Amino acid sequence: MKLPKKLKGISALSLTGLMMFSAYPSLTLAEGSLDVKKIASYSTGITDEDGGVAEIVKYNKDNEKFYVINGKAQTIDVVDLSGLYSTEVQNLQKEKSINIADAVNSDSFQYGDLTSIDINTDKKIIAAAVQDADYTKNGRIVVINYDGEVQETFEAGVQPDMVKISADGTYILTADEAEPRQGLENGVDPEGSVTIVNFDTKKVNKVKFDDTSVINQDVHIRNGGTTADAVRDLEPEYIALNKDASKAYVTLQENNAVATVNVNTGKVLSVKSLGYKDHSLEGNGLDAARNDKIEIKQLPILGAYMPDSITQTEIGGVEYLLTANEGDATEWEEFVNIEDFKKVKDSITLDTSLFKGFTKEEAEAAFQEMKDSGDYDKLEVLTDRGTDAIYTLGGRSFSIWKADTMELVYDSGSDFEDITAAQYPDVFNWSNDDDVFEKRSAKKGPEPEDVKVGQIGNDLYAFIGLERIGGYMTYNISNPSSPTFANYLNTRDFSSAVSGDVAPEGLEFIQAVDSPTGRPLVLVGNEVSGTVSVNEYQTEQVIPIEGITLTETEAALEVGKTLALTAAVKPANTTDSKELTWISSDANIAAVDETGLVTAVAPGTATIIVETADKQHQATSVITATAPVVVDDETDADPDTDTGSDEDTETDTNLPDEDTSSQDDQDNSGNENNSDNNSNESDDNIEVVETVTANDDNNTNNGNALPDTATSNYSFLLYGGIILAGGGILYFIAKRRLA
Repeated sequence: MKLPKKLKGISALSLTGLMMFSAYPSLTLAEGSLDVKKIASYSTGITDEDGGVAEIVKYNKDNEKFYVINGKAQTIDVVDLSGLYSTEVQNLQKEKSINIADAVNSDSFQYGDLTSIDINTDKKIIAAAVQDADYTKNGRIVVINYDGEVQETFEAGVQPDMVKISADGTYILTADEAEPRQGLENGVDPEGSVTIVNFDTKKVNKVKFDDTSVINQDVHIRNGGTTADAVRDLEPEYIALNKDASKAYVTLQENNAVATVNVNTGKVLSVKSLGYKDHSLEGNGLDAARNDKIEIKQLPILGAYMPDSITQTEIGGVEYLLTANEGDATEWEEFVNIEDFKKVKDSITLDTSLFKGFTKEEAEAAFQEMKDSGDYDKLEVLTDRGTDAIYTLGGRSFSIWKADTMELVYDSGSDFEDITAAQYPDVFNWSNDDDVFEKRSAKKGPEPEDVKVGQIGNDLYAFIGLERIGGYMTYNISNPSSPTFANYLNTRDFSSAVSGDVAPEGLEFIQAVDSPTGRPLVLVGNEVSGTVSVNEYQTEQVIPIEGITLTETEAALEVGKTLALTAAVKPANTTDSKELTWISSDANIAAVDETGLVTAVAPGTATIIVETADKQHQATSVITATAPVVVDDETDADPDTDTGSDEDTETDTNLPDEDTSSQDDQDNSGNENNSDNNSNESDDNIEVVETVTANDDNNTNNGNALPDTATSNYSFLLYGGIILAGGGILYFIAKRRLA
């Protein structure tokens, strides 16, 4: 939603008499707005009203640590977040500091300043932008590993102020600002550039703005210059890359423009002016007066957007750029382009046609009121934009632009002043170095410094840091033409001038899947207080999948047989999709169905793969398919036995007779040959019994009949003969004794 009508386009009449500390209409958050709270803080132990302490902060999802530039110590402080929890605010401790200066100082380079860092987890690198102590000399891009050990160094342009690594790690870029820090009369105005390093080939390309044909005529060149002077006047500030890193979008803050650069060819494609924000329009009001009142109203003022940071995103297949419209003056010795309204108001001849929110008469009346009241005497205005309007620095907003045309799609208007006035009326438009009410109204207001984009749930959000009053805004930008305000969090302690988290400089969004707490986080580097705040969105916790377990990692399987594999994701309470996909590396050897049932198809080896729906995790099982054991009933079970005839086969496969005593008697009677044969036959029979079912014409057991265990007739005759013979002998002996 946009803010309620009573907070939009507030007129002078509606706020007349609204004094310091007075109540202000409360702001109702949109339905479904996000709840966010601070859960941790890191302090460098240094504060500085001039800023430059805790500046740019970057998160490393590989080791769950953040790296922050400590501008006063000139180090990169490393802080571990792996033990982070949500129940109370933790005081985080520094794990180590990385000193870049010691690694880069040489005869040809004297360390001057560490300005920016970026992290790429594909290449496992951190890139740092380092300026030379001599403001006219080229800087360096220092590539280090996660532990701070220098891997490589590349030469950048003059004063590299921001470094950006492409998503795949192929390119490292710097915005080389090249400010004329000693003025134009007695100093040097270096050439601004964009340095592009191909990290794979190590090729370095410094892109200059010397092609006047791609620079629009409405791009502002300072000091009365033309496009021919752009090569020195343009000062690259910040870089955003498109999805495939083929284009770089570069803010030229002092020139109120954005350049588009072809990363592959190193050519500037265009330099386009952003135009001016019409503060006469409803919803674009501002508090531009120093009168101890909250007085947000429409005025005949044109604001130069002058963005500092820029970021890129795609919504519905369309590429957009988001800018934080900070504003920045030129103040180098005699080279200055700002002045108080009091000193220039009589030189302005207002062109009322420039103000679409006023009629000619309304514009003239409002302008005359500004000149007469004295409340606007301290309003900071640009002196090099012309005398047809009041030109001010910055838009006090964030904007969304179409990347291909730089057409304005959305601007947050007066939201930031409306919201801060509603939530913090007693400290409205404080600066970041004192506690003076409404001090920033006549300058750049809340001063949006940085903007980042991130996904929370199913929606896309923008996060915008406010450098002066502090804190950061959250907007739902899923509909880029009509974003909705979602939250404003300010963790500054207003009980004193510099306390708590003061002066956001760099923001870092951490998506839930990469967060140590399982919820989205925003890190804020605060350059005056020297602190980093860790802020958590109170959404449903995201517990990512860490891996897959599998019941069998290898198995042997006879062709035609099946094996049921069981897989499970870990941890079991993951909030990610538990859907798994089964794949065989060779379905002609081992096939697998959607349940994990493996079927051996042909002899060989195949790998069964089970993976998550996003293909980020998998487990494998190596299946060795073996030929089946084939048994032929007509074939000797012992492959070494010669089965030359049916008779031999019958003898060789004959199972041992149940009554073996008669055989033993025969053997004891001297039938040695038969004994040997029977012994061999018995061994063969036992071996067959252990292996397969035997076949015997006289003793068949095929499972459908009992085996023939009857005593043979021959045995009966033998026993009978023995008994008769024995009886006869006994009779003969007894008869002789009687005789």
